[in-house]
Amino acid sequence: MRNIENKEIVAKAMEALAKGDNRPFYEAMAEDVIWRPMVGGVWGDVQHGREQARDNLFAPLRKQYASAYTNTATNIFAEGEAVIVEAQGAVTLKSGKAYNNRYCFVIEMADGRMKEVREYLDSALAEAVLEPLSA
Repeated sequence: MRNIENKEIVAKAMEALAKGDNRPFYEAMAEDVIWRPMVGGVWGDVQHGREQARDNLFAPLRKQYASAYTNTATNIFAEGEAVIVEAQGAVTLKSGKAYNNRYCFVIEMADGRMKEVREYLDSALAEAVLEPLSA
């Protein structure tokens, strides 16, 4: 039963994100969430806490966007406290380039909130198209 509830929480957050509304996704994260990019290089910094993820990752990325960022789930799987999402991101950057990366999020849930998000993405595409995050 828990896997159904967890899947519904994440699915609702992803439905909003597919429409360009990131608020439900952000609110589904626990205050002490760990956002763990499963890549190296400039995109591999682990974020500890919802505010740190917002300030150090999401806000700097949003500054590069010329259009609304969407991320559309293509598959969502759940088992126990884990929810796995395959998704397709899409945004036009201020540089005029398209940034359309594919993602896999492995989300560990606890008490109806995302406690850890392991993010898999094409880091070569991110490095080629996006400006690096400032430290």
